[in-house]
Parts: sequence; C-alpha cells; structure tokens
Amino acid sequence: MQSYRLELTEDMKDTDQNWVRTEIQRHLDPRGWRKLQGYLPLAGIIGIFVALLALAGAGWNYGLTRMGQEAAFQAHTTDSLKLVADRLTRIEGNLGILQAQNTVTKYSTIPVKELKQHRDELVGVKKSLASLPQDSPNFWPTSFKIINLLSQAQAVSVLETVGKKPIITIENVVAPPPPGPIVPPRLFIDENLLLKGVVANIIFHGSVIHFDASVQLSNDAFVNCVFIFPPDANPPKNLQQIGSQLLTADFSGEIAIIKGS
Repeated sequence: MQSYRLELTEDMKDTDQNWVRTEIQRHLDPRGWRKLQGYLPLAGIIGIFVALLALAGAGWNYGLTRMGQEAAFQAHTTDSLKLVADRLTRIEGNLGILQAQNTVTKYSTIPVKELKQHRDELVGVKKSLASLPQDSPNFWPTSFKIINLLSQAQAVSVLETVGKKPIITIENVVAPPPPGPIVPPRLFIDENLLLKGVVANIIFHGSVIHFDASVQLSNDAFVNCVFIFPPDANPPKNLQQIGSQLLTADFSGEIAIIKGS
C-alpha cells in the first residue's frame, strides 16, 4: 500500500485547507481505527476473563493435587499406625506368654497341695491369657498348662487320688437333656476319664478329665475336676474352643460349663 504525506502550507487558501481536511475525513474507513477503538474495552475484558480462567484452572489443579497428596498422606499414616498397633499387639502377646510360661515353670514342680496357696496368681494369669491374641506363639500349650495347674489348685486331692485309677474312655456319649429340674442328666463321679468324640449333656464331678484331640463338648458341666490336654503346639479347633471357654470360665464356684461351639 502506498503512503501519502500531506502538508498544509501557509500559502494554501482556507477553502483549500478545509477541502483537504474534509477529503481526508471522508476517506477514513469507519470500520478501521475508530472501530478498533470501540473494540478495545471488549478486548480488555476478554483478556481479563481469560486470565481469570487461567488462574482458576491453576487453583483447581493445585487443589486437586493438594487433595491427592493429603489423601495419600492419610492412607500412609493409617497403614503405618496399623502396622505399629499390630506390632505392639504381637509384643504384648509375646510378653504375656513369657510371663505365663514363667508361672508354669515355677509351679509345675511344687507339690499339688501347695498349689492352692497360689490359686489367685494362677487365676490372674488365666485372665491375662484370655485377653491375648490366640495366634501368639505357644499360646495354646501355655494356656492348657495354666488351666491344668489352676484346676489342680481348685481340686487339690483329685489328681493324687482319682488320677491313680485306671482311665475309662467316654466316646460319643450324648445323654438326653433333662426333661426338668427334678431329673438330673447323666453323671460321672470320681472317675479318671478320657473324653473322645461327641460328649453332650453330662455332669462330671470330682474327676480327672483327659481331653482327646477328637473331643467335642456340648452342654457339659465339670465340678471340682482336673483338666489335662494333649501336648499339641497346634491343637485342632475343637480343643481351642474348649480351651477358650475354660480360660474365661469362673473357677471360683468349682464348676466349669462347656456349652459347645
């Protein structure tokens, strides 16, 4: 495009100068500079709007990133706390088992008549074992020995007298439940017994009870009895159920009731 330079000299007449100005004004395209001047405020607004959108997008992205970081931190913290809690539980379980094992070692060799003097201590150890995780190492062998010692402390003379009798096997004996409070269920008194299979609705009194690995008890009562479990580091579930109920049973009344699974 060619450019023109117009100069209004002093020697031009006023009418000529006015004509030049008029022609210049008439040839200016109204869609040109003036129209651009009209659009300038709108362009500014659009620019601000675009800038705000950019800021909002940056803030949204920061917020999402922050939320993701906080969620990851919380998940990591939760997992770490769970690991710490599990580790503390295992440590507590191991310490409880060690204390119970020390008690077993201390009282396993003393005369049975002296166990009665330590009954309260044995009750406390039994309660402590009942609150520990049952998957702790040596939990069941230790628990069975504590139950045995406490039952001997409760029934002082039974092991030394009844325990010397020949062992009688009671296997798969299910007595009918008593029809009423007057008719008693089947009763064993002062016997040295090995229980096998399903044994239900029977009262044992003043007896030495040997538990076979196969025994399953249901609604049986034991009064002033001594309990002997098989030496098994990993006893079956049925023996674990019996052990769990004896750990929580109240021996103070000289009776333990096994309700079954």
